[in-house]
Formats: sequence, C-alpha cells, structure tokens
Amino acid sequence: MIPKVSICLPVYNGEKYLSKTLDCLLNQSFNNFELIISDDGSSDSTNEICLKYADMDSRIKYFRHSENFGMPVKNFRFSLSKATAEYCVFVSHDDYWNVNFIKKMVEILDDDKECSLAFSDYKIFNLQGKGEILIGVSSSNSNSSYSRYLSRIVDIQPALIFGMFRRNMVNIQDLEFYDFFEVNFGLLMALRGKIRIANEYLMSWGIDGERISYSITGNKISYVPFFISQVRLILNNFSFIKVGFPIFMIGLLLIKIRLKRFFKPKSFNLKFDE
Repeated sequence: MIPKVSICLPVYNGEKYLSKTLDCLLNQSFNNFELIISDDGSSDSTNEICLKYADMDSRIKYFRHSENFGMPVKNFRFSLSKATAEYCVFVSHDDYWNVNFIKKMVEILDDDKECSLAFSDYKIFNLQGKGEILIGVSSSNSNSSYSRYLSRIVDIQPALIFGMFRRNMVNIQDLEFYDFFEVNFGLLMALRGKIRIANEYLMSWGIDGERISYSITGNKISYVPFFISQVRLILNNFSFIKVGFPIFMIGLLLIKIRLKRFFKPKSFNLKFDE
C-alpha cells in the first residue's frame, strides 16, 4: 500500500534530540505515512537510535551513508529521492510537530487542488528550555503567480521548506546547491501554486540556545547565486513589463541583509536570552 505522506528526515549527528522528535512523528494523529531517515554519515549514536526505532515501526525506512555528503542540501535531495507518497514534508531532527500537524496539512492539500504547499504558523523555541518566538506566516492564495511570487518576496520565509508539498510539483533539482536554497524553494512553490497557511502554531523549530547563519557552500555566505536564480525565474515566468519590480525588490532585500550583517552582526543571528 502506497502511503499518503512521505516524511523526509535528513540528519547528521542528531543524537541529542532525535529520539524525542521521532516519538513526536510516530505519534501523529494521521498515521498513513512513511518516515524516510537519511543519515549523513553520523559519528555519534544516531545510527543506533535509528535502527532501534526502525525495528519498532515498519513505517520507517532508514538509510545510512558511509561518508558525509559535505553539503546538507544533498541529504535533503537523497531523502526526497526515496519518497513514494503523494504528499511530502521535510523535518529536522530537533523540530517538533503538534499531534495534528500532518492531519491539518493533508486536509489543506486535499481541499484545494491548486495548493502547492501547506504550512502553519510556527514557533522558534529554545531547546535548552527557555524562550520562544512566535512566527506568523502569510498565505499566498492569489490566482496570479506574479502576485504570489511578490508576496513571498515581501514575506521571506525560509521555514517554508518544512511545509507539506505535492510530490509531483517538485524535482530533486529544485533543491539547489547554493545559500538560501530554502528561500528559493518557497518562491518556486509560490510560482507553481497557492501556498496556504493554517493559522495555528502547529510546528516548532528547535534552536539549541543560539543559531548563527552559515554558508552551505564555503566559508562565507554568498548571495550572488540566489540573486541570479531569481532573475532567471522572473525572466522565464513573467512578461517584460512585470520584470522590473520583483528584481528591484530582491535587490533591496539582499542589500538589507548584507547591511545588517555588516553593521549589526547579532541581528543576523538568533539568540535566546537567559
């Protein structure tokens, strides 16, 4: 029997929080899913934890790589390549879902065939036990792909990578090998369909006390490949008359990010108060 949902869990050295996350996933109220774990050559006890849970639950498909891919997005790609369900969703080893997260996301996608991705408002919470930040996410429900794309530029949400999406709308190559690949993913999904948001805090994004942005490709975060990819998207999807404004907005966004990073390094990071 083909499951309704594929949960893709790319992980590397996740022993500290993995068991709690797996318990959360396996106890969802909606249970017609497969859980694909892609272990990127972990050197801690991640392997033992995954084997233990795989023995207990037949919905788990565990893949362990002998060597690290060297780039997290490659592990995302691998886990997605093993998905068989109609709907897919990524999850991190230290994130947690409300017990009804899958159920609510499936209902949204089932009810609106023009919806490409479903997500919810979410919390960024401190895994060390203190502090949380509530994040409201805007929907992009316009019938115009141009309007949907612009709305996602205005409300940049990297966390959309953790929304539930239609498998037939996504190619492995959509997960690009450059910084801000997760932002690009959300923009692609806005072009391909509506992004609908459940106005409930159904997902929690775990931060281990502090999160410092880093490059997935080198020693320094690079903005250029992301910018070029967006220019290509705009040119390929919109008429010449509509090209100028989104490129201008992307330029302002990247300038803003660079200025914040240069003048106020702490504003680019996320740290919870003690």
